[in-house]
Amino acid sequence: MAYSQKPIRRAQLISPWGVGAIVPFPEDEALMIAGLDMWTFGNDKTEFIIKDERLEKRLGVKELRRPPDFRDPKSDRRNALIKIPAVRFPRWQYCPFCGTMSQSSYYSAQEKCDGYIWPHGRSCAGKKFKRRLIPERFIVICPDGHIDDFPIMKWVHNNHKNTMPVTENCRLRRSTGGTSASLSGVFYECSCGAKRSMAGATRNGALDKIYKCKGTKPWLGIEEDTEYPCDQSVTVVQRGGTNVWFADVRSSIYIPVDDDEASRRIIKILDDYFEVINNRRINGEIDRSFVEFIAHDKHVDPDKLYDAILRRIDNLEDVDEISEDMSEEKFRLAEYNVFVKNSGGDKQGFHSINYSIKKYHPVIQKYFNSISLVPKLREIRAFVGFSRLQPNDGQSIKDKKNMLRLGEEDWLPAIEVYGEGIFFELNSAELKKWASRSTVAQRALKLSVSYNSMLKRRNAESCELNAKYVLIHTFAHLLINQLSYECGYGSSSIRERIYCDKGDTENEMYGVLIYTASGDSEGSLGGLVRQGTPDRIEDTIIGAIRNAKWCSADPICIQSIGQGPDNCNLAACHNCALLPETCCENGNRLLDRGLVVGTLENSDIGYFDIDEGLL
Repeated sequence: MAYSQKPIRRAQLISPWGVGAIVPFPEDEALMIAGLDMWTFGNDKTEFIIKDERLEKRLGVKELRRPPDFRDPKSDRRNALIKIPAVRFPRWQYCPFCGTMSQSSYYSAQEKCDGYIWPHGRSCAGKKFKRRLIPERFIVICPDGHIDDFPIMKWVHNNHKNTMPVTENCRLRRSTGGTSASLSGVFYECSCGAKRSMAGATRNGALDKIYKCKGTKPWLGIEEDTEYPCDQSVTVVQRGGTNVWFADVRSSIYIPVDDDEASRRIIKILDDYFEVINNRRINGEIDRSFVEFIAHDKHVDPDKLYDAILRRIDNLEDVDEISEDMSEEKFRLAEYNVFVKNSGGDKQGFHSINYSIKKYHPVIQKYFNSISLVPKLREIRAFVGFSRLQPNDGQSIKDKKNMLRLGEEDWLPAIEVYGEGIFFELNSAELKKWASRSTVAQRALKLSVSYNSMLKRRNAESCELNAKYVLIHTFAHLLINQLSYECGYGSSSIRERIYCDKGDTENEMYGVLIYTASGDSEGSLGGLVRQGTPDRIEDTIIGAIRNAKWCSADPICIQSIGQGPDNCNLAACHNCALLPETCCENGNRLLDRGLVVGTLENSDIGYFDIDEGLL
């Protein structure tokens, strides 16, 4: 097992790289992040643990841990490198000068060309300095998440014209050139005389006669899974392709479980000792003497600490109902209920100040119930699993976790980020009235057809798309674009969190959180919250709506019957509503300006009909 001494941030081990992902490093080296069994945390794991009871219950684990970092044994200063084990993949490598190929093991160091003597062409034989081998470009993957080297030896010796036997003395060579830049320009030849290009290798079923999936899991050190055989057809892809690895990241906004009177010191004690105190009961009651012992040791009032413990136990009763089978919308309902009121405080990890919409200008009062300023929030993002070929939403959380390790440990990697935001609670009565219009329902149905076609390809359950969700989602994108102009934040640093059911509503919530968050414990600088105050946010909303009425790609954009990823957008393109994918929860899908401001044929279809003359 090799530990990568390469620069990589903690957050990158959640996404875009994590367990099972191929990480491209400088100097032509590719490594795959190893399974969680191989991650080491030293003797003291407490400094890596992130506490969030809601998310732990949601993911069915006991702990969330930061990826371990590398500590220089000669210094107390932390190095910027992450100490994460990795395996070598792809195993097939070739010399960039002579093309000689070699198949290494998962755990070997980067090899150098051995100078094999070829009867023609270039050769490294006799050279004093041998080139380092670079990883092969082609690999194979299957829908169940398995991955393996492209079977080059079998491919070369099983030409459509003839079949030649593979012997122990066979050596492969890779070459490119000719007049074609396509796959037909990539050739493999064997020392026995067999030769074949990559032409036709990417066709469906091209490898069925020579190779079936063996359940290979390099990140767990499994070359062939005999216990759970796969035997599916594989797809040939490039190792740097976007369909090789899709991360499944689940997040949670920290909800305060103590009232505002609790001091910072007592909250810290609860975070460190609550589980120990809760498990140490006498006849079902909290051990008061043990609480007093901790209080005296930490120099806090025993009565205040005891009361804070009881409050936390009461507030965690709802957490016990959370499970892996809970829908994402239902999980977010608790956050929504906190955002629509004054919650938390400066001494806690969350602070929300709710303003009635009556404090804002009448021009926007019709469309919202309230606006909350969130000067302080903490978000935890946990890596649950991954898929290949398609972002497989049909897999359960339990199935995805099983792909990350061989052992029985009960934790997942996570990071926590701090920031600020603005929460918009839409007017539910006005929203339902708007959604009941037949023209609105018909327009949402167009998106629903494309969206369900995508869900079918991903083996996910179908969904009768809710027009209210598309409206809120599109409004969030328009607002993020406008805020990036006015606050100075790059649009890629602002994110959305939608609080609305995609399908027919089961949970009554209609809101969106626009926020920015970073790894710094102090969060951001307050510019976003300041923009949400009365007499400021009105201009931002008006500006976003005004800009949405005309796109530089109109009338093509506004008249679109399907565009964007999987044709899951209507009037939305890169000129008006699309954002960097780090901002969007849906990969820039389910967007339509028509539901926000109306279309050329029907302006009444839009939810917002703001009279700018009232300003």
